Amino acid sequence: MHHDTALGTICLGVDSVQHARGPKLGSVKPGSVESFYMLAAFCFDAARKMEYIFKATRAYAEAGDPALARQIRDDNDAVKRAGGEDGDWKRTAESLETIILRLYNEIGDEHDRLLRQVAEKRS
Repeated sequence: MHHDTALGTICLGVDSVQHARGPKLGSVKPGSVESFYMLAAFCFDAARKMEYIFKATRAYAEAGDPALARQIRDDNDAVKRAGGEDGDWKRTAESLETIILRLYNEIGDEHDRLLRQVAEKRS
C-alpha cells in the first residue's frame, strides 16, 4: 500500500463515533449498567480503530524502528504479566497507567513544542 493510501485509510477510519450526533454523558446514569456498556463500547471502538490503523500501515512494519519495537514488545509483555493468569483488570490498568505516564513524560514536552511550531505556520 502506498503511503498516501495508508494515510488516507487512517483518516477515513478514525472519525466515526458511536451514536455520533446524540449526547453521551447525559444519555446514561453514572454507575449504571448502561454507562458501563457505553464505556465498553467506546473502548472497543477505539481498539477497533487501532486495528484498522495496523491494517492500513502493515506494509511498513519491517521498516519500523527496532528500538521502539523492543519497547513496544517489552511493554506488551509487562501488561500481560501484570494481568496474570487470572486476568486481573486492576493490575492490568495499573500497569497500563505506569506505561502511559512513562511515555507521556518521554514525549509530552516534545509533542507540545511540535504542536505549537506547526500551529504557528502560515498555510
